[in-house]
Amino acid sequence: MGNQPPRLKFGVIGHQDNWKKIVDFVNSIRITDGNPELSQAKIKEVYGYFPPTKLFDIQINSKVSGFVEGYYIESFLSPDELGHSHIWNNLKKTREACEKAAQLGVDVVALGGFTSIILESGGANLQAIQGTKFTTGNTLTAALIADSLVKACQKWNQPLKDSTLLIIGSTGDIGSACVRYFSNKVKKILLTARNPAPLHQQEEQLKSEKANCLASTHVSELLPAADLIICVASSVLPENYLDLLQSHAIICDAGYPKNLNSENVKPSQKIYAGGMCLVEEGYCFSPEHFQKNIYEFPLPNISHGCTMESVVLALEGQSLAFSKGRGNINLENMAYILAAAAKHGIVTAPFFNSKGLIN
Repeated sequence: MGNQPPRLKFGVIGHQDNWKKIVDFVNSIRITDGNPELSQAKIKEVYGYFPPTKLFDIQINSKVSGFVEGYYIESFLSPDELGHSHIWNNLKKTREACEKAAQLGVDVVALGGFTSIILESGGANLQAIQGTKFTTGNTLTAALIADSLVKACQKWNQPLKDSTLLIIGSTGDIGSACVRYFSNKVKKILLTARNPAPLHQQEEQLKSEKANCLASTHVSELLPAADLIICVASSVLPENYLDLLQSHAIICDAGYPKNLNSENVKPSQKIYAGGMCLVEEGYCFSPEHFQKNIYEFPLPNISHGCTMESVVLALEGQSLAFSKGRGNINLENMAYILAAAAKHGIVTAPFFNSKGLIN
């Protein structure tokens, strides 16, 4: 037992991506407390006034070292207000959620979804509050995306080295990590992002490294050339994007909320949820009704990679701000966190999308 790392408490700060989940979990609390259900309209009126709150306890089981315990803290960011016009209010609520985690005595916290922006852009004063460390979770997310796309190419017979890869959101923290991972593994890499200045700087850097690349802020110009697509930005694609894709295209949708509708995909095209993992030994929430009301995946024990980064760090006995800032993810850390996760039975998820598992 002397070689066992200290048992740490993890935390996850997150937000919901649609009103259906919000209505379900709010009313599950009300029913449990003996109160009548509220309509979606009524919940929308008051939702933004809720302070960040610990909603439930989580137990994650490890393949090699028992289990680790933690908390899920809901930031109560509105899914209608995730754009730049609401950024200051959302940053304020995220900061309050971080302070709540510190009050609960959490050792290491992952900031999921939009809340990670506080560490990506100017959240240096959040590297620790009362000893609590914060991580975006983006390193494990990027590692899972990369691992899943390599496996997708193997599964669907698309040679990686002969492929053109498009990364939508290439200048962001996760997107730039994927660029670094794949730039010398594919035939050509296509880059797109909203802001032209960092995009073209990224293109010039890759060209200086002898990578075959092309950048454009107009994603519709790049879609027809792509064999493989990683979509990590919450971007608005053209309505006819499916018509622009090659018939054999493989698309990893790693945004939160998801960007792509899989309903009208051709049988030869594959769209799957990226950045996801499977907890092989399982996990549970307490109270249990939250697991039923916010869980949306087609098989048990699936989780977002960003949330699992704090879990892996806790299992490894490491209270670290493992992922912070923007553009700092390196290949060594990606390999480390993916291997550490796998050791505990946290592995790349099977392929699925909104329609279910993909064969």
